[in-house]
Amino acid sequence: MKRLTRLLGAAALVASMPCMAEAGNDVPTGTVALTVRLPDPGQKLLYVHEIIPAKPGPLTLYYPKWIPGDHSPDGPIEQVMGLQFTAGGQHIAWRRDELDRFAFHLTVPAGVQQLEVDFQFPAEKRVTPNLIDLTWDHVALYQAGSPTKAQLFQPTLVIPAGWQHASALETATQDGGRIAFKPVPFDMLVDSPVIAGKYFRSIEITPKGSKVQRWLDMVGDSAAAIGISDKQLAGFRNLIAQAQALFHSHHYDRYHLLLTLSDHTSVGGLEHHQSSDDRARSGAKMFADADHFMLDGSLLPHEYTHSWNGKFMRPAGLATPDFEQPMRPELLWVYEGLTVYLGDVLTVRSGLWSADTWREAVAYRAEEMVRRTGRAWRPLIDTTVAVDYSAPSAWANWRRQNDFYREGQLLWLAVDMKIRELSHDKHSVDDFAQIFFGVDDGSFVVHAYTVDDVVAALNKVQPWDWANFLHGWVNGTDERQVPLLSGIEASGWKLAYADKSSGYQNALENVGNGELEGKGINAMSTLGVFLHDDGKVADVLWDGPAFKAGLAPGMKLVSIDERPFSAAVLREEIIAAQQSKKPLQLNLEHDGVNELHAIQYDGGLKYPVLVRVPGKTDYLQRILAPKPVGKG
Repeated sequence: MKRLTRLLGAAALVASMPCMAEAGNDVPTGTVALTVRLPDPGQKLLYVHEIIPAKPGPLTLYYPKWIPGDHSPDGPIEQVMGLQFTAGGQHIAWRRDELDRFAFHLTVPAGVQQLEVDFQFPAEKRVTPNLIDLTWDHVALYQAGSPTKAQLFQPTLVIPAGWQHASALETATQDGGRIAFKPVPFDMLVDSPVIAGKYFRSIEITPKGSKVQRWLDMVGDSAAAIGISDKQLAGFRNLIAQAQALFHSHHYDRYHLLLTLSDHTSVGGLEHHQSSDDRARSGAKMFADADHFMLDGSLLPHEYTHSWNGKFMRPAGLATPDFEQPMRPELLWVYEGLTVYLGDVLTVRSGLWSADTWREAVAYRAEEMVRRTGRAWRPLIDTTVAVDYSAPSAWANWRRQNDFYREGQLLWLAVDMKIRELSHDKHSVDDFAQIFFGVDDGSFVVHAYTVDDVVAALNKVQPWDWANFLHGWVNGTDERQVPLLSGIEASGWKLAYADKSSGYQNALENVGNGELEGKGINAMSTLGVFLHDDGKVADVLWDGPAFKAGLAPGMKLVSIDERPFSAAVLREEIIAAQQSKKPLQLNLEHDGVNELHAIQYDGGLKYPVLVRVPGKTDYLQRILAPKPVGKG
């Protein structure tokens, strides 16, 4: 166990160590008044005004750097503009720390009891003329020298009159578009985003008999965008019930699934303790189109699962006292990988996905990891300690980045199947989830854990040498250490290939792949190339057919065998090459130069699928089956 802790790098809680930026701080008691105004949504500018209790002398203020759930120091400090400090009408000079651009130093004059801070924040990706998706860490400074849980903030949001809003924050008063929320510690404020807008809908989805309220809150750029169907809504109601049946606990007083449906905001999701912050990949089309809903179907279950895994139970290296101390994300293969596994299972159990869709998604991801050539040199653990969500898609398969999501799902499927095998199907990962995340029902005081705690909980469910298994997978680069497909193969299924793409892959290519800006064509299993729909090369399989022919990311495919490029032409020419056994002739443009490249490939069309193995038990059917539900 100690050896595993050392090799996996399980972190201890980060101590609040003194640093230059904190020198001289004497944090006064009192409440910070934070007001954020959006006077003109079309201009997308947030105006921030803070009144901070202060004492005379040196003072250091931080802008949040390490945001929980981002796993990296990516607070958007570069967006802050117009920063000014005043006290009693007097301008106060400030300077930024030379080594830390998130820290600001100033001296509070004698006789001053409060400091006023003003700045503007351009929220291009969070505001449209019809809505706002506000995350408070973008619009606040806080004091160095004290944990964020000890700094009380009273937030106020001023939005256009007539807009409605939702948040895990409790409203104290509201006068038109001026909403004053009840005071909360700064860590809880950052954990409580707000959505608001002209087109808004809030639907309670509390399970029958439960006293703990849950809501699905939606904001969009039109009435049509928030037009959820009864069947879709039933899926979100079932999600709450199925999560309760899985974890046998909740770790919030109330919960808001916050969903922004816009074609003009950023895409993604961020977990919070008593809410989620979900921005649909499909934008305004999420509820209107089956392909769009398929791709976004697992988003809310994923972020909701984080309320247990990540917010309540949190890797010790991520449980820091403020947003300045570095986080240590070694355990993201648990934090994110297990959340993908459990969240996707809940997506099926709730009816938001079919079992077929789950299998199609897992087949697509498994094939992607099989062809992730970077696994030969870069272990999974390194993708966790060097998180980079901004990395380009060029050479992604060789570079390998953020695989703790997809490979993490395969890892936990393997864990689930090993538990079932050893216990003769008496136990499963569901039991681990209940033991590990189901403690202290009703509490949302963070529990920090190490890899030893994960191993201990697994051994409670089913004794085995989990330490060596996890160590080999997470730190290994050899297939014998990383049995990538072992979970699939033990489940009564296997990864295979068909000559027609699945509904899931069709949706990715029709709607847009999350790894690309826009739509794309995944031909990695054939030519070894990933293309944008305009023919631009996004990625090339290292040492694959396209690589050997000289292709590289950034080139643009103009024609194939003298036929202008399109997705249909690409497929037709791959089939023709299978019959003729002749190389494909590709005309590519790069840096103003056109070149002809010959790719030798005659294997035909290949799309990943999961197929049943005759004579073996179908464990996936058992894994994906809804659980009996009760009150909770």
